[in-house]
Formats: sequence, structure tokens, C-alpha cells
Amino acid sequence: MKNKMCFMAATALVSGAGMGAAFAAEGADSFIQNRSIGYVMTSELKAIYDTPDGKAECPNGINDGPREQFKILFPDVPGKKYTVMETQLEREGEIWFPKTTPDKVPYRESQSKVAFGLNLDGKIGANDYTSPEGEKGIDNNLQRAWGCTANYRSTSYNLFAFDNWRKYAYNIVVLELTDVDSLVDDNDVTVTTYRGLDRPMTDATGAKYLSGGTQRLDIRWGKPFISKFKGRIKDGVLMTEGTDYTMPSAGNGSSFADVRYYKTQWRLNVMPERAEGLMAGYIDIADWNSASNQQRSTHHQAYGQSATPSSYRLMMKNADYKDPNTGAAAISMALRVKFTQVFIKHPDSTVAANDAGQAVPAKTAGDRD
Repeated sequence: MKNKMCFMAATALVSGAGMGAAFAAEGADSFIQNRSIGYVMTSELKAIYDTPDGKAECPNGINDGPREQFKILFPDVPGKKYTVMETQLEREGEIWFPKTTPDKVPYRESQSKVAFGLNLDGKIGANDYTSPEGEKGIDNNLQRAWGCTANYRSTSYNLFAFDNWRKYAYNIVVLELTDVDSLVDDNDVTVTTYRGLDRPMTDATGAKYLSGGTQRLDIRWGKPFISKFKGRIKDGVLMTEGTDYTMPSAGNGSSFADVRYYKTQWRLNVMPERAEGLMAGYIDIADWNSASNQQRSTHHQAYGQSATPSSYRLMMKNADYKDPNTGAAAISMALRVKFTQVFIKHPDSTVAANDAGQAVPAKTAGDRD
């Protein structure tokens, strides 16, 4: 509950109330160098809204996990024998070959009318949410699909115990803000995402992230993670337009499964030494299924009562976007994100190659679009 209240307070700050004076006091603009400032991601959590007792959004209770579902599907009946093929293998098979047929066990959607997130489509529809601050038209259908799953609620042990994957060398997400004249108010800035090559700097305990570190950019192998966003800063809050973005993703002991987010927008409270707020967009369901369901065992998913075949079905049912090129299904969602300030080092030599195999010079710090 404490963590959730802290996030709600942080989200209220992102609304921009009174930020101008705070930034002026900190001398925010003195941290801008060559009209740019960099940040590295230090935390990323699924933004699922819930209440302490869960009754408002989950009146019929929290969903069962894989172990509970297994007992319902295959009850211990005297004289009844089950084969491995029709039990364990059948259930595991649905993870690797997911289905959208009706679920065999009840799996409840969240009934909440409130959700974190952004208005991704610029409309206010009947199925849209209202943010905790009262903003209408919030698109976050993942709230509907996951709001009654213990693994994604604010009381989940997994939610915070394993919020460390951004420390992994592969998962370094860097934002560079360029064309910046002020961190308080600026009508035209550019945000570029990169994969960094350096672990975020921490204190001696490893628990606290420190600003002022350096991030070298992976221009060659990290090319799929480079996206540009047009944005503006008002009262210290950065807001961008929507752009497709692929986030590097390698989980605990798993192989790489990068995740695509369509029409991604950022809304961040940008400060001299840190930034925090929301990243929202439409997450590619197949990418998520590969990164989460298929690369984590049912045993581990059971810790948070995450029944993966059922979760996949609800995501597909509530999908509200399709990749115009491939037709891949995606669902609106939001992430709570935190960053710390870093100094970005652009490659100063020929490090990348185009599709024809010809070397191309990478940009230096003074060479901007």
C-alpha cells in the first residue's frame, strides 16, 4: 500500500502543478549541455490500479493461479486416473501454443473504472478509463485483463522484489533529450531511445542509483531500439507524440525476447538528476507471451498466481490495436518508469554497418538531426 501511495503522489507531480517554481529553485537548466540531457532507466513496473481490499475492481475475488486451476480441472476423484498427456502436457502445451477458445476455468476481468495511463488515441470512449487524477479517455485495457491477477497488483511480492532487471547488461534503456532550451518549458524537444552499454551507477550498497554516470550508446547491435519522439515540456513535464518503440528485454535467466510497443508515448517529470512518470502504448501480445509466459516456468508463474493460458486469453479478448503491417494483436497499457541522469557518449568512430554491409559513420555528440 505504501508503494502504491508513493506512486500516486509521484503521478500527481507529473500533472505539473507548481513544478515551475521547483525547477527554478533547483537550477534545472544548468544541467543541460549542448541543448541535451540524458537519462538511463532504473525501474519499470506494469501500472495496474487497485484498491487495498480489491472489492471495487474484483468483487468476485482474485483469480486462481496455475496450481489452483489444475486442481479444478483435474480433481482428485476416487478411482479416476489421469494421464500425463491429458493433464500436465495439455496445460503446458497451451503456453507454447496459446489458444483463444473459451477458458475452461473462470478468469475474471477487472471491473475498475480507474486506471493509470494516457489517452493514446486522442478520444474519450465508453470503455476508456479515468486516471486517479481525473483525466478522461485513458487507454489501458491491460488493466481489464490483469487487474485481478495477484502477480500484477500493488501487493505482489514479485512486483518489487524483482524490479532489478534493468541492472542486466542487455536491458539498458537510455533516453536522450535534444533541442532542449529549458527543462521547465520548451515547446519543441526531441526524445531518442537507445540501448546503453554501461550498467547504471549505484552507491556502494547497490540499492540506490546515482546520477552523473556515463552511458555509451550501442549504435550497431542496438539499432532496433533507436526511436525518435517529438515532444514538448510544460511546467517540468515532458509529453511526447506516439511512436513505435522496441524495448530490449532479457529476463531472469531467460533468453532475449525484445518487446514491441506501438504508438508509444512518454509523460515524464524531468528533473536535473532524475525523471519519472509513465510510458504508455500498445504492447505486442505475442512478444509479451514469449518474454513472460514462455520463458518463465509455470512453477515460477505460480508464485504470483499468474495462470498464463488464461491471462493470454484475456489479453487477446481485450486487444485494441493491430500492427498495420503484420496484423499482430496488441493491447493498451502503461508502465511506471524511473530514470536517473547520465552523460551520454556518442561513438566517435565508424562503428555501424548498413544492410549493404557498408560502413557508416556514427554521430558524435555535436552532430544532431
